[in-house]
Amino acid sequence: MTHRFLKASPAYYEAMRAQIDAAWDYPTAHTQTAIPPAVEQHKTPDGDCIIGVKAQWCEWEPVATLLPQMLEAGQVAEITEAEYWAAIPQLVPEDPQP
Repeated sequence: MTHRFLKASPAYYEAMRAQIDAAWDYPTAHTQTAIPPAVEQHKTPDGDCIIGVKAQWCEWEPVATLLPQMLEAGQVAEITEAEYWAAIPQLVPEDPQP
């Protein structure tokens, strides 16, 4: 598995983002946050934030500690890659002009 796909309510997503940012000392002069804010993240039809991340990212602290806790508490859910892509708006190529 090279990637993991997750969903969470905007509130839980933001809670996890805040903890990761604090642990990684964001913002910095070059990087504002570890992951985009909930308002900028793709969402499922029911409003949950979705994110696809490299599996290795989930092994870094504090993610390695937070994610299992949030999964067990039902605050974050793992979704399939197909579910992730189904919720992402697809770019449709424009008809070529004659």
